[in-house]
Amino acid sequence: MDREQVVVVAKLVAYVLIIAGIIMLFAAIMSLITGPGNLVVVGWIIFGVLILGIGATGLRYIKKLKLDIKYEN
Repeated sequence: MDREQVVVVAKLVAYVLIIAGIIMLFAAIMSLITGPGNLVVVGWIIFGVLILGIGATGLRYIKKLKLDIKYEN
């Protein structure tokens, strides 16, 4: 694969991680609202925040390192 394809795949993976993190946080918050909280829900929240952070950091580094296609001249 060439450079542009790798960047597109990396961006897609980052967006999927962000969406998965948001869904996981939403599910954990709904579980806390509807029932008693336990350590599993706390684990969901920690894992959701980690996934969300990894995805956001990936997108930030793609833009910071100017790997994005729109920055090329």
